[in-house]
Amino acid sequence: MEMQEIIDRYGRRRAEKEPALLDFLEGRGKPFLMVQRTSAKLFGPCNTVQSVVENNLAYLRQALSMEWTDDVPYLEPWIGTGVYANAFGCEYLWREDNAPDTRYRYHRVEEVRNIAYPDYRTSPIMRMVLECIDYLKEKTLGQVPICLTDTQSPFDTATLVLDAAELFTACYTEEETVLHLMDTITRLVIEFSRVQVGRIGAGLLARPGHSMPSSTAYRGISVSDDNLAVSSPQVNQRIALPLDRRIADAFGGIAIHSCGRWAHTMAKLRCPDGVLMIDCALLSSSDPTPNRPAEVRDAMRESGIITQVRVGSDAREVLPVLEQLFDPSLRLIVEIAYAPERAERNYKTVREKLDELYRT
Repeated sequence: MEMQEIIDRYGRRRAEKEPALLDFLEGRGKPFLMVQRTSAKLFGPCNTVQSVVENNLAYLRQALSMEWTDDVPYLEPWIGTGVYANAFGCEYLWREDNAPDTRYRYHRVEEVRNIAYPDYRTSPIMRMVLECIDYLKEKTLGQVPICLTDTQSPFDTATLVLDAAELFTACYTEEETVLHLMDTITRLVIEFSRVQVGRIGAGLLARPGHSMPSSTAYRGISVSDDNLAVSSPQVNQRIALPLDRRIADAFGGIAIHSCGRWAHTMAKLRCPDGVLMIDCALLSSSDPTPNRPAEVRDAMRESGIITQVRVGSDAREVLPVLEQLFDPSLRLIVEIAYAPERAERNYKTVREKLDELYRT
């Protein structure tokens, strides 16, 4: 598929899908979406700018070849989860057959007590992100939207900078140091995100971005905050969530993803705090420790927050989960894992179930 053909197909897909997508995001139209994302390894090996661009183009071709979804694809300068940690001197362990690991630099909380604010321009990974944005724009002739890199929360990044066990302990024994570290990370997230926005261009920026249905006409920023699942609701409320709210204030809202079981903290989120949407798993085929559907329902009902749930690739398993999850006040995105041989059937089966539930 030649690039102009890809761009033309993208334009047709966007014209077909985006009006309903925007209606949903803005609280109009049907209160649900059904999303399938193709299996291209967008989040796999990414050792060079060239490989990142190739991953994106492979994903885009597959996405445009699959009709059975309610969202619109976009590109992403994805280079692992340690982008912000790298600015603090944390090295990447590159892999030829998988995504890179991040090696934390500091072992003791004393080492980060007066940690300095870093210059993003000295980070090889941050420079690589900006190079990827430039190359993605060049390859797609500036016609396909691009989101920000995978933005790890201040809490997630702190456990990539400092030994995780030491950081969690310090949340109780040396909270002031933890807050200083996370404040420094938060300021960097805001600064470098704005740098990316400028590099992408406002008219080409897919928002909120990473792992969320997005549009250049929407708002906010997507943040991965996986530590919400493993720290207490009290620590999350006192330390993690206020920093997420600062990021939300800077970008007109926030979408929060966490792996694992974190419904205990979802209940502390509310739309007035700037949370636009959340993402979680409900089946073990999507996450080893999925959330219980009823707990997510009880946490998110009447919150005004879009709730995206990941539910594996077998519609037969999904239907009873949706019954347990359903509440008429939920604005719901059902993300079903892409299985080529079942994509059409899964889409139609889940959409029919959602139509049935929201008619009752």
